[in-house]
Amino acid sequence: MITPYLLFEGNCSEALAFYQQVFDCQPAMVMPYCDYVPEGAAAPPADLPGWVLHAEMSILGTNFWFADEVGEVPPGRKVRLTATVPTRDKAQTLFDRLKEGAEITLPPVVTFYSAFHAALTDRFGVMWDIVAEQAPPEDAQLDFAG
Repeated sequence: MITPYLLFEGNCSEALAFYQQVFDCQPAMVMPYCDYVPEGAAAPPADLPGWVLHAEMSILGTNFWFADEVGEVPPGRKVRLTATVPTRDKAQTLFDRLKEGAEITLPPVVTFYSAFHAALTDRFGVMWDIVAEQAPPEDAQLDFAG
């Protein structure tokens, strides 16, 4: 499944409310940052706990993902495509195929929500997240925690 992922800079909640009104829909879930601070965030904003770490909303039959990014999101870089596949192995295969000539923005990691998550901008300038639906092993060392 391919899911559009919309990125914001601290105003994701406002965008969700706007799209909810425009398209007459409800967010399926909204997860705030709370105490989580992304690795590499030298000076996170004071209001980061209220920002959206991840949200989902169905708009006209298409599931969209939303998030506030810590750091600047340049124009033209506010939409990613997320390829969600059943297993870590399938995710690794997709990543290996897409990485030729790509800029890797997140090397493959085990997260609290997945056995595999990676991100890259392919050689054509398309931004991709690759996520396995497979849960991480219970004893996994997490590279990303929320």
